Amino acid sequence: MSEIIKCHACGADMSRDVRPDEVIYKAHIVSIEQPGWYCEGCDEVVLSAEDAQIADEVFIRLRVEVEGLLSRQEIARIREKLNLSQRQAGAELGGGPRAFYKYESGISWVSRPMANLLRLLDHDPSALEIIRANAPRHP
Repeated sequence: MSEIIKCHACGADMSRDVRPDEVIYKAHIVSIEQPGWYCEGCDEVVLSAEDAQIADEVFIRLRVEVEGLLSRQEIARIREKLNLSQRQAGAELGGGPRAFYKYESGISWVSRPMANLLRLLDHDPSALEIIRANAPRHP
């Protein structure tokens, strides 16, 4: 027998189900199957953190695609290809000491200019020497 909870909005029974839903970003739509608690009396839906993560991951992939950005996995792959720690990447490429931690963990989005820089460095890792040669000198 499936578990049932009460809807906080109307008091009707809510049951666990998977239903079609859509993730939308700038008029781009991706259909998903969304698990959650669905009310039998009103339109209320309750999502656990794990349920919400499904739509969140689709939203991130959609935004990366629409905006021409890089996924957090691509960012990490390129940084590792350049043999840079997250701190080194932030210091040498910009963004500060925690920028790449934030990009790779999904806390923050990489900007389009940073995505373009990483793509160029992925294509030609030796270009990192040009950046290093023109870095500010500290006494």
